Amino acid sequence: MNTAPSISSPKLGPDDFQRVKDILYSYCGIFLQEGKEALVQSRLMKRMRKLGIGSFSEYLDFIEQPASGGEFLSFVDVLTTNKTNFFREVQHFEFIKKHIIPTMGGRSVKWWSAGCSTGEEPITCAITLKEAQKTTPWSSVKILATDISREVLNVAKNGVYPSSRMMEVPESIQRKYFNRLENDQFKVSADVQNMITYGRLNLMERWPLKGNFHVIMCRNVMIYFNRQTQQEVVNKFYEQLAPGGFLFLGHSESVSSNNKGFKNMAPAVYQKV
Repeated sequence: MNTAPSISSPKLGPDDFQRVKDILYSYCGIFLQEGKEALVQSRLMKRMRKLGIGSFSEYLDFIEQPASGGEFLSFVDVLTTNKTNFFREVQHFEFIKKHIIPTMGGRSVKWWSAGCSTGEEPITCAITLKEAQKTTPWSSVKILATDISREVLNVAKNGVYPSSRMMEVPESIQRKYFNRLENDQFKVSADVQNMITYGRLNLMERWPLKGNFHVIMCRNVMIYFNRQTQQEVVNKFYEQLAPGGFLFLGHSESVSSNNKGFKNMAPAVYQKV
């Protein structure tokens, strides 16, 4: 395989696109819709140029071989969408402050951010909890943050963000929980990061988790799943929640009306009953 290739721009044909869809859906449940051909072509071409592979069919053959090493995971990384920001859907954090944190006094609490992307969600959760600790002193909080993408997890673990990503963070919070670095970047403080454990998890595979989570947040992740896969994942979340625990979804996601194990408490907020 050439290390310094000169590759033209091959066209992603219908058969190749269908194969990409099948591979991605089989592995992690993501359902690529028609109309994404240009996006897939652009993102995979970067990997093909790096590897010196001249056709999409050859690249797809390669990633399915054991000899590809970590290239299959790179394929998954470039095709997964990771859009997020601090304090996203602020009404959810208002619900947490009003209805969940007051019940935490003296308790050890387990929290899970499923599909944490570059870490803004679990960091926001940790900051929200720390801000409330003076009035509601909890015993301990363990926040698990998982994602399928290795690239975004590396960003989350590093905890460094450009100033453009800090626009939703109040200045008082910035001063309290972030350290300003050179090049107009911000690094989250160690006392916040120490509340969070990051790990890679594919929601379609077996979950090596012990359950009893008081809060699970999986927001704007399942919009990429079909309806059947969404409900299968919701059922697994139900099993992982402690009695009375809360599940937060994105506002375009929901628990099926046939699922009697959850009670809708607020927009995209469900409680295990």
